[in-house]
Amino acid sequence: MESKNKLRQTVVLVLVIVVVLVLLSISDSSFVLGNYKFKRIDILSDIKTRGVYQRVPLSSKLLTDSVIRSDSIVRANFKQDQLAIYDFGNDSLPALSNFFESLFQTAHKKKKTRIAYFGDSMIEGDLITQDLRTSLQDTFGGIGVGFMPITSIVAGFRQTVLHTFSDNWQTYSLINHPEAKHTLGITGFDFIPAAGEQNSWVKYSAVSKKHLNRFCNVKLFFGANFGIKNYVTALGKIFPLAGTAPVNEIQLAKDCSVQSLNVDFQCESQVNIFGFSIEGDSGVYVDNFSFRGNSGLPLVKIPVDVLSGINEKLDYGLVILHYGVNVVNAKVTDFSWYERGMRDVVNHIKTAMPNASILIISTGDKSIKQGDNYVTDPSVPLVIDVQKKVAQETSVAFWNLYESMGGYNSMVKWVQGDTVLANRDYTHPNLRGAKKIATMLNQHLLDAYREYVSYEKN
Repeated sequence: MESKNKLRQTVVLVLVIVVVLVLLSISDSSFVLGNYKFKRIDILSDIKTRGVYQRVPLSSKLLTDSVIRSDSIVRANFKQDQLAIYDFGNDSLPALSNFFESLFQTAHKKKKTRIAYFGDSMIEGDLITQDLRTSLQDTFGGIGVGFMPITSIVAGFRQTVLHTFSDNWQTYSLINHPEAKHTLGITGFDFIPAAGEQNSWVKYSAVSKKHLNRFCNVKLFFGANFGIKNYVTALGKIFPLAGTAPVNEIQLAKDCSVQSLNVDFQCESQVNIFGFSIEGDSGVYVDNFSFRGNSGLPLVKIPVDVLSGINEKLDYGLVILHYGVNVVNAKVTDFSWYERGMRDVVNHIKTAMPNASILIISTGDKSIKQGDNYVTDPSVPLVIDVQKKVAQETSVAFWNLYESMGGYNSMVKWVQGDTVLANRDYTHPNLRGAKKIATMLNQHLLDAYREYVSYEKN
């Protein structure tokens, strides 16, 4: 009988504690004792935050000037849909017409179409770009991963190519660029091989995936080199690194029998190495130019003659600028400085790549913690408004990724939903989320392309 009483007392005590905790959870239970502030007790927080999403209101400016609407003419070849790609080109030349024309030539005359996809950590490790590349190559053909850097901090994470390299490369970047003699390449990096007895090397190996299981054409791009004692060895052949142009190239492989390529650099003097291109003779290629922590503004540090030199050899049909997550800041309300900077970036790209169409992709949703819940950072719509204005002012295309993700608090849903699409930093998509973004972008591009063909070619 005594043991039964003890059990009943234990159950009653537990129930009393639960009732007290619930009462504290539905009231403001925070208090201050001395210099220490005790947080509010809320045992229901996990229940309340999952499946319930607070909406963050747009700024008053955006309520009257939507981030996805414009007074400019929306052409017949673009759907009047807040999730579609918007064309801010002039009346005689739609913003994406050069890209669509290149796709048309790829589809009918087997030429190559190339996309330069610039972004920050959102596309690191070939995220988004790997799925966009696969989808476009499924439709238009192509074999190869595209442009590759010499070294990469995410080489082990990337799934579209096996990438290893020696540890004696000197690397300079958009951020670490102390000397003018280090010329930045299109990746935003300059790679300097070791000079002397210990050679630098890099190795790429194909992976067992569709469009990526062999190398057809491999080209090396490097800066001006007047010396005659700098060489590379690849596939049993020796190639001199000689050339006086801002960008020079060597074709190391010319057929589709190569599955692994080890390139050894034997240099006695400094030479700027920009990277390799792994591609076929036709189809679509999406080059991933990711740079962690980049706002996009430092792209103007890449010399025009280098960008134009690469473009002369690779002929880009489309340049995508996907930035913003490193600009979003809940404490900032004036992003006019970013508007000016991104306008300079777009004009910099236009000068170097005059025949390439340009597409600005807005920042996606990003959450901050507010009390016990995650909500959209209030500066997200302000940054998107700036990105849309830059697209309008420079007559390029614009896609509102934020709205396509679901708008307000969509990142919370992506993190906490039944199908998890983003990481718990409430900022970055995971592999599934990146694929979803790529699928949406591919569908919008193909829809617009088909309407372009119907409108212009019939």
